[in-house]
Amino acid sequence: MTNFRSKLTSLLGFSTLAIAISSCGTVPGTNVATVEPGFAGLKIQLYGGEKGIDNAELVSGRVWYNGYTENVVVFPTYINTYPFTQSTTEGSPSDESVVFSVSGSPVSADVGVSFGFTTEPVENGSGTKLHHFYKQYRKNPDAFRANELRNGLRNCFSSVAENQKLTPSMLPYNQQKLVAGVTECTQQRFPSIAIQDVSLLSPLRLPPDIQRSIDEQFAAQQAAQTAEANRRKVEAQSAAEVARARGEAQVTIERAKAEAEANLLRAKSITPELLKLEQLKIERERIRKWNGNEPSTVIQSPNVQVGGRHR
Repeated sequence: MTNFRSKLTSLLGFSTLAIAISSCGTVPGTNVATVEPGFAGLKIQLYGGEKGIDNAELVSGRVWYNGYTENVVVFPTYINTYPFTQSTTEGSPSDESVVFSVSGSPVSADVGVSFGFTTEPVENGSGTKLHHFYKQYRKNPDAFRANELRNGLRNCFSSVAENQKLTPSMLPYNQQKLVAGVTECTQQRFPSIAIQDVSLLSPLRLPPDIQRSIDEQFAAQQAAQTAEANRRKVEAQSAAEVARARGEAQVTIERAKAEAEANLLRAKSITPELLKLEQLKIERERIRKWNGNEPSTVIQSPNVQVGGRHR
């Protein structure tokens, strides 16, 4: 009798399921999720002996599941850069900039984080990093990014600035060092996801009085550097002029020495025979040009007035 009732119950259950399938086309509660390439899904049992994240199944493609007893959470496995900015046109319609403290002063930063989720196996453990992430945070990617990741960035910026002993006035000159430390801190803080890097999307925003002081200090430094550059330029020009004058004077001296040596050689080379030869050359040239006429000599006596009269 018991076996008959059991068989009857099973038959009725099967008939009910068949009627439901034939009338609705699907089993009630059945859902489908599509896990595209570049994503990974976790199919999690919500009831029964296999429930929990430890037994979650990695799935991809089109996944059928029972919406009453199962859940599928999808994560991007490619590296994507998400901006946390003050602007309402980037990332989120609300202000998501990262505000942290430096020596007690609030500093606002527009930060970009390049990260993705990974299905790599956990070293010295069971499951994947994706399993460990969901077990720890129980958040989908959007909720994790808006809360835990942003808060983690804020804490890393504050702790790194403190460890590097930075002050607000030092920030403009130490941004690369600060960001490198924040990247390392964030990677250590979230080892179950793949964080590629952290970057500043715009200059850090400081309190107005501090920013004004930094600007004045920078302007003074620029003025001092300009003055120093001008001084060096003048010195260089003066040195060049002195060098040029020395060079010209040296050339004059060398020319004078050469002329004196030449005159000395000429003086030593003049002899009575050379003088007589030169006179003969002059006489020969005069004879060659003579036309046979003696040059006429005209002597004109001046007018002389006698007795005050002119006759």
